[in-house]
Amino acid sequence: AEDEGQMDDEEYKQHQLTDIRMHGGRRWEAEAGTIHSSWRLPVYFRPQNLPESREQMCYLGVSTCVLSSILSLSPPKLDFGDITAGQRHVLPLVITNLTPEDPQELHMEALPENQCFAVLNAPRTVGDRAFQFMIEFKPQLVQIYQCSLSLRTDKTRVQVPLRGKGVCPVLKIEPEDGVIHMGSVVYNKEAKDYTTYQLVIKNESPFELVYKLETVIRGDRGPPPFRLTPNSATVAANSSLNVTVTFQPRRPNAIFREKVLVNVPNQREQTYVYLYGHCFKYQGYCLYGMDFKAFGRQEAQAKAAFLDSLAVGTGATVTAEGAFEYPNAQSKDFSLVFERGEKLKLLMIGASVAPGTPSAPQEKGIPAVSYDFQILPGEFSNLFTVEVPEGAGKPDKQAKGQLQNGKPALKVAFRYNPPAENLPVFGGVSLDLLGGIGQWISVKAKGVLAGGFVPPGETPTQELMIELKAYLQQI
Repeated sequence: AEDEGQMDDEEYKQHQLTDIRMHGGRRWEAEAGTIHSSWRLPVYFRPQNLPESREQMCYLGVSTCVLSSILSLSPPKLDFGDITAGQRHVLPLVITNLTPEDPQELHMEALPENQCFAVLNAPRTVGDRAFQFMIEFKPQLVQIYQCSLSLRTDKTRVQVPLRGKGVCPVLKIEPEDGVIHMGSVVYNKEAKDYTTYQLVIKNESPFELVYKLETVIRGDRGPPPFRLTPNSATVAANSSLNVTVTFQPRRPNAIFREKVLVNVPNQREQTYVYLYGHCFKYQGYCLYGMDFKAFGRQEAQAKAAFLDSLAVGTGATVTAEGAFEYPNAQSKDFSLVFERGEKLKLLMIGASVAPGTPSAPQEKGIPAVSYDFQILPGEFSNLFTVEVPEGAGKPDKQAKGQLQNGKPALKVAFRYNPPAENLPVFGGVSLDLLGGIGQWISVKAKGVLAGGFVPPGETPTQELMIELKAYLQQI
């Protein structure tokens, strides 16, 4: 053979390749079905003190053995994809024994605790029937998680790569404040009437959003008057989903309230929906003035004990046939107290949707709901006025008009107009200590709601008495 020192670079390279092929390795199969290989891997090196010298070469012997497959995994790896941080997702891993005549007893190595993967069932012996592992992924943070599930038997060992990503979708709803007023429904025993509203759940992120609606506060007992569908679903990336809110009361009640959590984990702030609704026997109704806004448990359940007593029959009436009948939810008497410095108090009047809504609304032959409010004559009646609606009418001693079915309630504004406060003066000195001396005064007002649907056997009008109380300074 030619001396290596006499070869040029290209000849030396070809000589090395020939030597590698000559001493490369071999492969053979055994009777047990295993495949054996013996490899000789070239390792190049160059003396450190001779950087200009040619590379030297030696061989590293490597032996390998390939066993026949005993276990089949489906899928070969589990990719959970993008999962909202804090939510739980489960995927199956099916293990099949390719040699069913030789049962394999599975053993499993523990998964790292910080990778948020968990195996939900214990391993067992796999024979002629496939075995299914249930793998859970519940990311705690917004990051990528990955590890391997190691399984072994007496004759084989396999690994299943696990991967998932914790993400944080962005939740928005419409209306933004979450307040939904479902209006008023006329009561009937069959409870067939209802109103609906479309709540929009928006996903403003490139990840899927999984939500669940959970009632956290109810202001009444008995069958729930509100229903939201779908109660849980997945909203695709950068899209929205409509949730149908249905208000279908089973009994008369001046006000129904319900607070619903839109549960999406890992949000900076909780998102709530606040539902309001009314149900009366008459189509026309009157309430104390109120703002429909976010509420807590104290506001929702302030009169829960009273409402519960109505639900079980306390104070209820009995029909001629002896059947239970709910009392009228409409109050007949109202008391408006003007605290010192207050000059405005409100009631609300409205007309429920037509009976039979939405399937067969009954509007023909039913007159529109009308209202008539007036300040009754009295010693101090000249100090009060009434206005409907608030801010759009003319303050006077009487206000009348008509209501539209199913439209938002109008505000009835009672205004107190006391005379100007002048402190007494004696000898050029103002007598401050006498300021504020006066008395509480009371004036009666009357309201009449007529027209609209009237329950069988009831009077065609509803008469309301309003007591107006205020402090009149006299010195």
